[in-house]
Amino acid sequence: MKAFVLAKIAHRLKTHKYIKKAFRVDENLIFMQFDSQRYYFDLTKGSGDIYINIDYPLVKKFKAPFDIVLEKKFTKAKVIDVFAKERILTIVAKNQNRFKEETVKIRFEFTGRYTNAIILDENDVVLESLRHISENISSRVVKPGVKLQELGEIEIKEKTFEIEDLEKYTQELFRKKYEKKLSQKKEALLNRINKKIAQVKKRLDSLESEEELAKKAQTYKQYADVAMANLHLLKPYMKELKTTDFEGNEITIPVPELKNINEIGNYYYRLSKKAKKKAQNLHIEKKHLQEQLSFLQNYEKLIKNAKSLSELKTYEPPKKEKKEDENIAKFYFDDYMIMVGKNEKGNIKLLKSANANDLWLHIKNLPGAHVIVKNNKLSLNDDIIKKAAELALAFSGREEGEVDYTRRKFVKVKEGAKVEYGKYGTIKVKL
Repeated sequence: MKAFVLAKIAHRLKTHKYIKKAFRVDENLIFMQFDSQRYYFDLTKGSGDIYINIDYPLVKKFKAPFDIVLEKKFTKAKVIDVFAKERILTIVAKNQNRFKEETVKIRFEFTGRYTNAIILDENDVVLESLRHISENISSRVVKPGVKLQELGEIEIKEKTFEIEDLEKYTQELFRKKYEKKLSQKKEALLNRINKKIAQVKKRLDSLESEEELAKKAQTYKQYADVAMANLHLLKPYMKELKTTDFEGNEITIPVPELKNINEIGNYYYRLSKKAKKKAQNLHIEKKHLQEQLSFLQNYEKLIKNAKSLSELKTYEPPKKEKKEDENIAKFYFDDYMIMVGKNEKGNIKLLKSANANDLWLHIKNLPGAHVIVKNNKLSLNDDIIKKAAELALAFSGREEGEVDYTRRKFVKVKEGAKVEYGKYGTIKVKL
């Protein structure tokens, strides 16, 4: 935060009469509405700033002690004074608290790693702060009940320049910073997804064909048959057994390290049985891996198409996935959990585990992922239905289409993940 820009913003804030609203919209972003003007105070350590009249959605409802005090003390408060000193902005306000006037201050300190928002009473005693600072961290303690120690003066060395339109300047500053953050977050998430895609592709490429496995099974059985017929030739120290098969052809059988050399027949019979079973189940394993790959590739597209940090936060996969969730993806939006089937197994599990009043969604008249919104309420708002529909669309490999939705109790399972449903609505979505 440039000190000369902060001074200009302080001068602008001083022209306002009332603070209509005050609350946190993101982890490090505080929104305050002065008369009809919207101000956003970015308290990100090392890169704090103030933006005027930008559009920024509420990420979630914050309920920490700081948020409670902020809303209580500054909503519908009268602006008494605003002043800036170096990189510190102080707003003094007066509110009506239980029919008694109360003077409070909020102090925005844009001071590198100690960047903070501190709420004070008229005697500069800390009521709350975005970040508490204890004695173990700094000699300047910032926590409720402690009188705030003033910071020492510092020499500001920065280049100043002409700003024709302060509002546009802050908006452009926000746009550049936001796009950079969005790009960095996307890159980080895509790296994680692409790593998983590479792992699945490697597993698919390493799968042996049915013919190769059948040949292996036959070879191991031959080893077992010939070894059992030539047990008298085997010695404990041998690495291989050179002999002839039942048709008189020369054969070399690798001798494994076994506690009992006479178990060589059983050893190769087991390998033969394993290879034969693997050949029989190869189509199942291949289908499972292909479903995994399809899910991850759809996930990759979803992240690439995300237009905001709040979207990316919703889509962010867990760093460590629980085993019971290997066939189901979970997303959180506005305190709701949205569950998406990653494959047929996941779709079947969702249909079985969903409650009667949970919302079920599926792309209209096409194969795709089943989606469940966990819900204990009688109705869901349009935003949550739209977000769940977008996920149903994305994980069905589409970018535009219609999605049907209804309560789980109106969905009848015919076989596996094939269903019939009634009393449904349809929403048109585009990613």
